[in-house]
Amino acid sequence: MSNLKLENTKSPTPKRRGRGTFSYDNDKLYSDRLLDGSIIDDVEDEETRSGSEDKKVQYGTSHVLVLSHFSPSTRTTDLEKVFDDIKNCHFVIRWVNDTVALAVFRTPAEALEAQSNARCSFNMTMKILGEDDAHLSSIKPNDLKPPQQRQKTSVAAAQRMIANSMGIKLTSPSRGTGFQQHKREENTRKERIVNRQKLKEDAWGED
Repeated sequence: MSNLKLENTKSPTPKRRGRGTFSYDNDKLYSDRLLDGSIIDDVEDEETRSGSEDKKVQYGTSHVLVLSHFSPSTRTTDLEKVFDDIKNCHFVIRWVNDTVALAVFRTPAEALEAQSNARCSFNMTMKILGEDDAHLSSIKPNDLKPPQQRQKTSVAAAQRMIANSMGIKLTSPSRGTGFQQHKREENTRKERIVNRQKLKEDAWGED
């Protein structure tokens, strides 16, 4: 099991936003910041940040494991194998940078189970993502969205998907059975006509 590392980081001090510097030019009151459009930009930036924060609050962080301090050559499959021994755990690996990735689970309980039972053959740090984690500012809100369990695909559905991808039109079983039966009946009818004609010729004989 990899060593766990807890990081405590201070939240960045929020930027103070004033109303700008006022001057009395040409007997009119102006705001220097308003003239250069920076207030409008600040408002738009604030709205974007607010929307991102709402999504982060919506999804939370306790269902996410931060995987870090591994080699840049590590692949997604290498990280997935860390949780191979854990049953009935559905997760997805989402990358933050070359040496940091997220293992996003459906529930906090699954994340805790994965953290306790993970088996790693290489050096790596693993921890639950905290609400004040230093990596949080680098994570896209949608990357915190829990994965959905994929529904089981029936054999028939799988065959249809493969056939569609190959451009092949499959015939439904009921339709196929009906076609084969119709073909057999048609062959029987033709044989009956041929036999009747042969019997007729035998009865009249040759001229």
